[in-house]
Amino acid sequence: MSSFRALPFRPRRQPDPDGVPLRVRSCRDLCEWTRTPVERRGEPLFACQGCGSQWVPSEHWTPRDSNGAVPPEVLEIVAAEP
Repeated sequence: MSSFRALPFRPRRQPDPDGVPLRVRSCRDLCEWTRTPVERRGEPLFACQGCGSQWVPSEHWTPRDSNGAVPPEVLEIVAAEP
């Protein structure tokens, strides 16, 4: 019978957040966008607390909360773009 000690130890790799596609899901009228502590490709990553979608400023769309308003942090970034 083999033992687990016979298996080599390999540290668990964390997934590279830059290599994983952003999550984009249909809005369920629960949207509330917040900035996360994570950066993707050097950009701030925002996530929806309602549906789990993700957004970075280089995306070609602008996230909106369930009331239709663009979150203030997102508005600052979008307004600052040339």
